[in-house]
Amino acid sequence: MGIFDEPRPVAGVEAPTRSWPAFEHVIPLTRRILTGSDNFFEVLARRGSALGGSVSERELSSVLWHAMLLRERNNNSRFGEWESRAAPSAGGLHSLGIACLPIDGSPWCGLYDPEAHELRSSSSFETAVSLNRNEIDEILSSKHGITLQFIGDRRRYEACYQNWESLFWRDAGALLGIITMIATALDLEATPVGRNGSDIVAAAGFPTEYLAGGAIHIGSAGTTDETGKGH
Repeated sequence: MGIFDEPRPVAGVEAPTRSWPAFEHVIPLTRRILTGSDNFFEVLARRGSALGGSVSERELSSVLWHAMLLRERNNNSRFGEWESRAAPSAGGLHSLGIACLPIDGSPWCGLYDPEAHELRSSSSFETAVSLNRNEIDEILSSKHGITLQFIGDRRRYEACYQNWESLFWRDAGALLGIITMIATALDLEATPVGRNGSDIVAAAGFPTEYLAGGAIHIGSAGTTDETGKGH
């Protein structure tokens, strides 16, 4: 088994119920959601990897809302319940979560709950934020913005697919691509982070059944961190 083996659906199973650690600290996010005015192909033409400045609550809230908004849920898939959201997901499972890790003192820190539109965190996130700040400085040389760390629920992938590993990474890549487009549409900067983030996910208090799936770093446009547009 491995990432290069062909994934196969397991017959006659239902996906385990989605479950995340019960972090005790709740941070509600504004529902004043931003929308862009460009059409899709204008956004596509503008998309590029770049660093930016500090992100406001409304900017972060809007990125998370558009990326994770539930559009439809039903119970007629091969694995029981399936969902439709902006990013495609293997089997409609949508087993990825997003942990927000600011590097410039922003209070918007924690695991995003798309159903309640709020962040959930605990004291363990302080260690994760510190580790992430050091890694972002080393990898991107950025001092501002918020890292969106992807986290996968291994139990759901493992129950529904043989050789599931590549599906996890495909889901993470699809979500990353969607977020880059959302950030561009909202006139924010975004750049993928070259790491898995396993140490950060563990430090934040996630048990071993939760997998680190890479990250993307977002910032406001035209402010502090200097960088050229990349690919």
